Amino acid sequence: MTAFVHHMLRIVAVACLPLSAHAYDLTVPSGQIVTLDEQLVVPPDNKILYLGFSAPSIGGDYAVSFDRAAEDMDLLCEKVGIPEAGKLIGQGERIDEVVIRLMERLIPYGEVDPDVAQYLNAYDISGGTCLWM
Repeated sequence: MTAFVHHMLRIVAVACLPLSAHAYDLTVPSGQIVTLDEQLVVPPDNKILYLGFSAPSIGGDYAVSFDRAAEDMDLLCEKVGIPEAGKLIGQGERIDEVVIRLMERLIPYGEVDPDVAQYLNAYDISGGTCLWM
């Protein structure tokens, strides 16, 4: 492996490391309690803040529907995404998007599990508020 490739792999590995996630257990509009499990800035452009939440109520026979969970994700973007992006922007990062992922149970970023219910929304935050993309 060339020195350049090795250096680039180290940069990507560091960029993918979770940021220090603050403990968020929030009750959202659907009535479920969600927990922030993952927070990271997504390479290669580092303009996307990814927030992964455990939301056990989206799975099972009586699951929270996407329509109801969409309100949850909107709130999470405003109450968690915007403040966390603001902290990163204050540290010199350029964050233009927030991605909110609700998962029946934790699936680490980049992994797939077709047996786990999950919902995802991406938001443009360049104007200071959360707008669906």
